[in-house]
Amino acid sequence: MQKPEHFSTRMVAADRVGAGDVDAWAALESRAIEPNAFLSPYFVIPSARHLTPDEVPHVLIVERQVGAVRQVVGVGVFTEKEATREMPFRSLVGYRSRHSFLSGLLLDRDCPDQALEAMLRFVSRAFAHCKALGIPQVWSDGPLAEPGGIASRICSFTPRLIETTWRAILRPADCEAQLRDRTLGRRIRDLDRRARRLRQLGELEWRCDRNDNLPARSIEAFLSLEHMGWKGEQGSSLRSRPQDEAFFREMVTAFAARRRVIFAELVLDGVPIASICNLVSGKTGFCFKIGWNPEFRSTSPALINELEFIRNAGSHFADIDYFDSGASEDSFINELWLARRELSTLVVPTGLVGAGTLSAAGWIGRFWRLARKSGNALAVQLQTLHAAGRQAVTIAP
Repeated sequence: MQKPEHFSTRMVAADRVGAGDVDAWAALESRAIEPNAFLSPYFVIPSARHLTPDEVPHVLIVERQVGAVRQVVGVGVFTEKEATREMPFRSLVGYRSRHSFLSGLLLDRDCPDQALEAMLRFVSRAFAHCKALGIPQVWSDGPLAEPGGIASRICSFTPRLIETTWRAILRPADCEAQLRDRTLGRRIRDLDRRARRLRQLGELEWRCDRNDNLPARSIEAFLSLEHMGWKGEQGSSLRSRPQDEAFFREMVTAFAARRRVIFAELVLDGVPIASICNLVSGKTGFCFKIGWNPEFRSTSPALINELEFIRNAGSHFADIDYFDSGASEDSFINELWLARRELSTLVVPTGLVGAGTLSAAGWIGRFWRLARKSGNALAVQLQTLHAAGRQAVTIAP
């Protein structure tokens, strides 16, 4: 006779997660129906410690108990946010630090529906003042958010996808065919010419490190290159802020200890002039950041490094289904990575107030945008109505 299952959810502040929960969380990550390095404990906990110490996120942990055996089968990381135009009520929102490029939930592939259902039950009780669950930057076609997917099956109120955009991805298995694509031919020939110019300056090589004994030189070279040029000048590099560099060192060391960091470098006479840092979760790669030496700007070392990454992906990363570029729609990487996936913000109402308000705000917003495009007086009336609706729902109980 099969033993009955029981699912329960508890909440822990990210800065108070114990070692046992970290191990269980990491084990879940390897079984998650949607892998996500940015939801790894090795990413979230250093982020909370160094990057958002004044806004420590909530970690919701779902456990399944069968007999005396307990197992973590769901993890969500959230912060509370005030009302916005798209989400016109106080909401519980998926946590992202300034260095996170994807959100979502970690749900065990063996029981994703039950894990999400348990999490939503907990949210409706513990966060009754929040009218919706918002998860920014999730794959629109992924098992969580896709039409008919987990959220649609489990949620009592119809979830919505808003703020849709797209992102470049790279499938190592397709790289050989992609390199023969005629749309890339001229760009590849140009980069090969630039690489020949670099070889006139010295010995040029491409190297890739992915092991549990990550060379310290790779970390130092990456931080130095990422700080060069406009990032350092604008103060947006990791090295520009002590807390950001501390986050990176702690995070990348934890990932590297588990062979989950990839550093790809373009090296001239033994000195890196371009570097890529990627993270791995399950069978998915996640591009984190790049750096390059602006002294060699005319030869495009960052793009040459990316081209060599594509050329070697099939042999070096056969265990990875695809890499998420983490890039915006105007990124240079779109010149070389041709495949695309769609991203959206998933909004899940947690009660009647949230569902009704979200539906009304959506209709008013759509009519307002249409009227504004037409340029007639109705736009002003609808804008006033939209603002009044936002004010009303902001104070809704």
